[in-house]
Amino acid sequence: MATDHRARAPRRRGRLLRSGIGVYEPVLDTVPSERPVYTRYGGIVLATALLGGISAAVALDALLQGASVWAMVAAGAVWTAFVYLVDSWLVSSTHGKIGRARNRALLPRLLLSVLIGLALAEPLLFQVFAPEMDKYLTEGRKQAVQAYYGRLLACNPVDGTTAEDRSGCEEFQLGVRGAPVALRKQTDAVKSQLSKLTTHIDEVDKRQAELGSTSNDLCGRKNYKRVAGGWDVTEQCVIARRQAAAYSSANKIQSERDKATALRNRIGTLDDRMKQSTEDYKDKVMAAARAERAAKAADLRDTGLLDRAEALWAVMTSAFYPCYFAIVLHLLLLVFDSLPVLVKFMAGVSAYDVALHDHLEGARREREADRRAEEERARELRRAELATLRARTTDEREAAEHELAQSRVRREKERRALIEELTQALLKEEPNRNIGFPEQNGQVRIKPR
Repeated sequence: MATDHRARAPRRRGRLLRSGIGVYEPVLDTVPSERPVYTRYGGIVLATALLGGISAAVALDALLQGASVWAMVAAGAVWTAFVYLVDSWLVSSTHGKIGRARNRALLPRLLLSVLIGLALAEPLLFQVFAPEMDKYLTEGRKQAVQAYYGRLLACNPVDGTTAEDRSGCEEFQLGVRGAPVALRKQTDAVKSQLSKLTTHIDEVDKRQAELGSTSNDLCGRKNYKRVAGGWDVTEQCVIARRQAAAYSSANKIQSERDKATALRNRIGTLDDRMKQSTEDYKDKVMAAARAERAAKAADLRDTGLLDRAEALWAVMTSAFYPCYFAIVLHLLLLVFDSLPVLVKFMAGVSAYDVALHDHLEGARREREADRRAEEERARELRRAELATLRARTTDEREAAEHELAQSRVRREKERRALIEELTQALLKEEPNRNIGFPEQNGQVRIKPR
């Protein structure tokens, strides 16, 4: 008994696998040699569904990045059930198809199976090439972050100069406050003032030097004139000295020099302040740029399916062998995912298909015969109903005609009775009136009163 129980368990499991692909056991019992084939066929469908569930769990992990194990298990279970139901329908709907009807039924189902296989194979390829894809994504993120950081520094100069007018810098403004632009403008203004004042002083000194040189030349010994009691300067010398003194007192050159000295001191103070402000602004810009770089790196750290697909394509096209291996593996997974319908193509028409086709044809003929018999019974019943209705209509018509005749007879009797009654009444009222009676020869005989 124990051996019989152990023998029944695999039989029940095989029956369960076959029922999943729509095998009709009473027909399969007529061709018992096909039972192992369809049991393994059901196993292929179940294995394909499990592979689809694993692929869905991997895709969910790549999409959400850090999803809980229970979420991936639930997603895998739902996708497994969906793929199993679809493959079960694809397979069960082709049983019993022979001839051209079989090809017409299999071709669209094979196309649908290939599409499902394409969707299932991609996440598994992601898992196979995960190390190379992660390396590509990491390097790409580093380059993108570094390029973004360099763009931030280029569009936000640490010396405080503005870069808003540069093309492509609108989206890279950090908005750091405290730029030493005002101090630089103030320093430039003071330097411009000092430059003008220095130019003026140089011009005054040059003119003063020219007047002094002229007075020195005119007041030299060679230009002395003899006067009573000795030698003296000429009138031109006195005029030249007076002009030089007047020019010097009129321009107040010493106050201008003092003002220039004060401006130089002011520039020195502003330079010190601008240097400190520039250092502070540089620290702020660098801190803001580093913060933006960290935020950019955090944003790029999250990768979705499209990023992984791009990384897979980059890895595949980087060399011949990765491309060859990816294509072969992709085709292998595609073939495996399409096996439920592909096996049907490769196996051809089986004995079970022929038996099921004959069974379905016999059932169809029986249903057609039953339908025709039912239609014939319905027609006969309709004929009987029509005959009964005609007979009932005839009886009702005859009864109505009989009743009409009886009514006419009654009305005639009543009319005659009424005439008789009126005649009797007239005879009683006029007993002595001569009443003419018709003769046979057309003459009337008058009875006297």
